[in-house]
Amino acid sequence: MQTQTTGQQRVKDAPSQEPKEQAYLYDLYMAPLWREAFDQMVDEEVKVPAEVLEAGVFLDAECGTGSYAVDLLLRAGKKAVVVGIDASPEKLVLARGKASVQMVTERVTFRQGTLQALGVAANAFDWIIADASLTPANAIGAALAELQRVAKKDATVVLKLTTRGSFDEFFSVYWETLFDLDLNEYTPQLESLIAAPLTLTNVEAQAAAAGWKNIRTVTRKESFPFADGATFLSSPLIETGFLRAWLAFLPDAAARERVKRHLPEVIDRARQALDFDVSIKATLLIAQK
Repeated sequence: MQTQTTGQQRVKDAPSQEPKEQAYLYDLYMAPLWREAFDQMVDEEVKVPAEVLEAGVFLDAECGTGSYAVDLLLRAGKKAVVVGIDASPEKLVLARGKASVQMVTERVTFRQGTLQALGVAANAFDWIIADASLTPANAIGAALAELQRVAKKDATVVLKLTTRGSFDEFFSVYWETLFDLDLNEYTPQLESLIAAPLTLTNVEAQAAAAGWKNIRTVTRKESFPFADGATFLSSPLIETGFLRAWLAFLPDAAARERVKRHLPEVIDRARQALDFDVSIKATLLIAQK
């Protein structure tokens, strides 16, 4: 995955953005730089049976701004239908606009809901795509149970996740930054942040506990290159998607600002004139009901 490294306007922290602005930022930066890598994995690793592709009922849970749901319909048969569900009404507005542009509105429905409370009937879907790549690890089990509820017998689920080992390059320089700024007392919280993502074993065990069978996982290392520390911190992908959560355990706004000012120096010291590459463990959980 390739990030833009020049000419990016610094965006505000997420809490100061209006929901509509957050939806547009997601569509501009998170969707093409983050989500599409997972969607490409789905297309390469999972083959939809011909009969399902021709006339199946699909669910795209946590569908974002709808690009994958619409693209799926463009590839599917004329009798196939898709339900896209997302927690953000503002993202759903953009999704409906994309469906209208592609003239597939009669075969796709976008509605509000969450991975843990989809708000649709049980046993309704032949094929389920669900994006939990930004979902907290402690919510994955409930999401797997809810997806199990709405799947038809023998239906397939493909759950997109980030697993343990993601962003380790950043956490290494974050650790060094805390040391430099005499904030060592907060390293236990950083350790908890590093350990928060599920391991593959955890993911598979939770899927089995939710009743899924024929469980398998596929993992790829996906990298994000940045020209330097300042570019990394000002990247809309990082600032919009992750930075606030990474800094949340710090005691106050002053400490967070100190860390944000010092991080680029530590990154540039560590990268030694090379790009600063940050990677994730992009994972698909694939299972049947």
